Amino acid sequence: MIQWPGWRVLYDRDATIAGHGKVLSGGADSCGCNVCKNWSLAPAGVISDGFLELLERLGIPLDRDAEVYHLYREAPGRHHYGGWYHFIGKVLSGEKDVAANLVFGSVQAFFHSSPALLPDAFAGRPVVQLEFQAIVPWLSGEPEAD
Repeated sequence: MIQWPGWRVLYDRDATIAGHGKVLSGGADSCGCNVCKNWSLAPAGVISDGFLELLERLGIPLDRDAEVYHLYREAPGRHHYGGWYHFIGKVLSGEKDVAANLVFGSVQAFFHSSPALLPDAFAGRPVVQLEFQAIVPWLSGEPEAD
């Protein structure tokens, strides 16, 4: 179980790893637009260590996002993204509108029990959606998004 102020979340790391093992690619990798290409280029060192540790603890590979989207260009070379991941588990206390976001450096995250774009590998299982917002540099050789 994960516990933070306002949050208690059960998770099954082994089942999550098995589920993600059946998912061929994350949403950003399968898209191909400039914004998603840029997210996919963001090396693990760009995403905050605390958030990467959370993904590892839950059994979620960094490249298995269900969805990634561009919110806005914060400054030249700095972009605000949002998106989400799935894992097998259950939110015991807290939900997106009840508990404060968790902050991991430039990444903010929260959990909820209403998953969207759920891969078939997770169908019929109790699933939690881990939503995030992150600031990442523009690394793509393509023109920056606005």
